[in-house]
Amino acid sequence: MARKRHTNERAGVRILDDSRSTSQVRVFLSSTYEDLVDYRMKAASAIERLGQQGIRMEVFGARPFQATAACLSEIDECDAMVGIYAHRYGFIPAGSNISILEQEFDHAIRNKTVLCFVIDDNYPWLPHHIEGEPGRSRMVALKRKIAETLVIETFTTADDLAFKIATSLGHYILTKRVMQALEAIPGRDRVTNPEDRTQVARRVARLSRLTTGTRLLLVNDRPEEMKGPVELFEEIGILVRIAVSTNEALGLLKAERFDVVVSDMARDSIQDEGLRFLHAARKAGIHRPTIFTVGRYEPERGVPPYAFGITNRVDELLNLVLDVVERVRG
Repeated sequence: MARKRHTNERAGVRILDDSRSTSQVRVFLSSTYEDLVDYRMKAASAIERLGQQGIRMEVFGARPFQATAACLSEIDECDAMVGIYAHRYGFIPAGSNISILEQEFDHAIRNKTVLCFVIDDNYPWLPHHIEGEPGRSRMVALKRKIAETLVIETFTTADDLAFKIATSLGHYILTKRVMQALEAIPGRDRVTNPEDRTQVARRVARLSRLTTGTRLLLVNDRPEEMKGPVELFEEIGILVRIAVSTNEALGLLKAERFDVVVSDMARDSIQDEGLRFLHAARKAGIHRPTIFTVGRYEPERGVPPYAFGITNRVDELLNLVLDVVERVRG
């Protein structure tokens, strides 16, 4: 399958753009303007290099309504907001007690993913870009509120900010895509649950640098039944080879390097063919972490000898593969 890739190697983020990927993510860029012109340009460029759409007030064009309403309306149409905060509190519109900058944060935090980046207090800043009172105290209070609400990143230069936005936004996008891939698996509620889907999606994003390039051998005489997990593995950068029989799998293991093996237990009408395969591999001196997939998992029987794990759930399978990746490539 031909696939087009957008890669941010420095940030360890690998975003795949193909027919199965989610639609482009719209990201609203919130900050004051005159003091952060270069920072906003670098931030927008980082978002666009990830293949996403950055929404900025300076490219809004003429609008038939007031600036605050325009900004809040744009946030409503976006998937996420990136907030950049330095030393200016910004414009307070008539009839309001807080600036547009703070209104944007308050509006977005209700139901949007919000990623906030705050200037390092020790980084030198031009005096004329530091707001006097009462804006200065209000900005300090706003940054305190943000830090108490979210985990923030601090930044120094415009390039430093762009790198950190690319990393954080890349993790968010990858988490979203894994979540959507899990949601799309037929009968997902039988093979996953909502809490575990969220947990494993976040873990995937955290380990994206390790999963990229991992080699996985899938041994299954009905590989079409594993289409969902295979597409999920490929989405996170794992290279999958498929063998439909024990002999084919042993041949591949002797000829190529694999980090992990995922094998069905029942194969070719033999209920324990997976175990036979594992024993044959060990006898041949091939020792690879092997995870078994079964139609019905019976916890009381435990994990088979020499196997890394056994499961009938997609989220657990992904977690087990990530466990192997951390041990082998971490």
